[in-house]
Amino acid sequence: MNRIPVHLITGFLGSGKTTFLNRFIKERLPERILVIENECGQTNVDGALVMDGVEEIIELSAGCLCCSLSDGLLDILYEASKRKEQYDRLVIETTGIADPSSIIQVFLQDPRVEKVFDLQQVICLADASQLQSWLDEAEEALRQIALADSVLINKTDKVSDSTRSEVESIVRGINPHARVFAGHNGNFPIDEILDTGTTKPKTVESPQVSSHHHHQHEVQQHNSHKITTFTLTFPYPLDLNNLSLELNRIVNLYHDQVYRVKGYIAIPNYPNRVILQSARSTFVATDGSPWESSIERTGKLVFIGRDLNKQVFERMFNRYMVTD
Repeated sequence: MNRIPVHLITGFLGSGKTTFLNRFIKERLPERILVIENECGQTNVDGALVMDGVEEIIELSAGCLCCSLSDGLLDILYEASKRKEQYDRLVIETTGIADPSSIIQVFLQDPRVEKVFDLQQVICLADASQLQSWLDEAEEALRQIALADSVLINKTDKVSDSTRSEVESIVRGINPHARVFAGHNGNFPIDEILDTGTTKPKTVESPQVSSHHHHQHEVQQHNSHKITTFTLTFPYPLDLNNLSLELNRIVNLYHDQVYRVKGYIAIPNYPNRVILQSARSTFVATDGSPWESSIERTGKLVFIGRDLNKQVFERMFNRYMVTD
């Protein structure tokens, strides 16, 4: 059974999430889209701002999906799974102050949810005119960018070319593995954003922004915000059982520092990639696509977090390489 693709839309206050969501819905018609809207007040006004054309809008108010309403989100997902034939896609728009890691965790951790829903992408809207000030004031704005698969720099018409370039540099410094798009009024190439290719992690340069190359194993750190990202490459198969124990230990020991781990590995005598993901203290391994005969079975794990020491993690994982 094909799972329902899920897209999580995040972005700090006033970044243009609802405007982008309307654009998203319009571009994807006649798909039957289930939209979950969240606001942090008692009254949810965003739901009233979403255009007609969606299959269903479910509103969560009086809290944040990342905290007090997580049980409410699970209840909604359970109910929606009973009517899964009615939906082609699920889009979740979070409140502007949400930390996405708890929501990601729901889709990785709960077997009933994982069976029906496929979290394909975390999309973060960033206001080009306000991003730098928000990053200085709010940890949530930083985490939203760090955890994103795609960052959409919005409202570029309100800033100079030099400011736009600086914002792009800041975003890439925080999360060099994310795809970056620039636009305004919520106008972005939806089909290109949704085209994530295979389950293998990759960095895709947007035609709207300048090219930037990152070497394997290179550690990227945005000095003013202390976000660290690095990729570990494994040229040999790994022992999955022992590696799983180590990953669980790491995400629990470093849960305040490790925001996300994602990637894939090879294990001995197994034809498929094994996809590894973590968010906060949750780690899961799932079956991935088959290894092509022409492709070397090289595993890669991307680590995103705060003040991470790459050498420490490298030593941890090298113990689990299978060389014969």
